[in-house]
Amino acid sequence: MNTAIIFDMDGVIIDTEPLYTKAEVRLFSEYGVEIPPKDWSLFRGCAEDDFFTLSMQRYKISEDRSVFMEKGREYVREEFNKGLVFMPGFEDMLKRVQKKHATGLVTASPRHNIDFLCGLIHLDNIFEHIISGDESARNKPHPDPYFEMMERLNVLPNNTVIIEDSLCGLNAALSSGAHVIAKTGSFPEKNLIIAHKTVSHLNEITDRLLEELLQKKV
Repeated sequence: MNTAIIFDMDGVIIDTEPLYTKAEVRLFSEYGVEIPPKDWSLFRGCAEDDFFTLSMQRYKISEDRSVFMEKGREYVREEFNKGLVFMPGFEDMLKRVQKKHATGLVTASPRHNIDFLCGLIHLDNIFEHIISGDESARNKPHPDPYFEMMERLNVLPNNTVIIEDSLCGLNAALSSGAHVIAKTGSFPEKNLIIAHKTVSHLNEITDRLLEELLQKKV
C-alpha cells in the first residue's frame, strides 16, 4: 500500500509568516495604510493574486496593480534573504517520514516564489514533487492541487496525510478526502478544529500518530 505525507509550505515547513507580515507592513505603509489586527487572518494562506486583489480593494489602493505587486514581491524577497528558517522540528521529521512514506509539497505560493526558494534554501533538493499555486486548474481552497499531488505520488486520499496551518489550506485538504493535521501558529487553535488532528509543534507528528490516522476511514 502506497502512503504519502503532503506538506503545505508557509507556516508548516518554513517560518515565513512573520516575514510576510514585515514585508506587508512596509508595503502598505507606503500608501498610508495600517492593517487592522483583525484583517491579518484574511491574508494568511491565500494565493498571491487573491492577496493583492483583496488588499487593493479593501484599502482602496489606487496604485498600478503591476507596480504594487512587484513592490510586494521585492519586499518579501528581501525579508526572506534576511531571516528565513525552517520550522522547528521539520528537518528531523522529514528524515523520519521519508523512510516510510512518499512526500510532496503543495503550496498556494506562485511558481516564481518557489523558484526563488529553490535558489535560497534548495527546496527542490528537499522535495522531489512540488506543486505551486499556479500549476493546477484551481488553487486552494479548492482541492485540485492536492488531487494532482496524489496522482503524482500514486496514492489514494485515504492513504494520504496532509499537514496545513491555514483555514484556506485546511478546506482544500479536507475536500480532497485525505487525513488532515492542522499546525497551530498562523490561526488560533479554536479555528482549526475542523482538522482530524491539531498539533502545536511538528515533533508531535510521530510515526504512531501517522499510522493511527492512516488506519482510519475518512
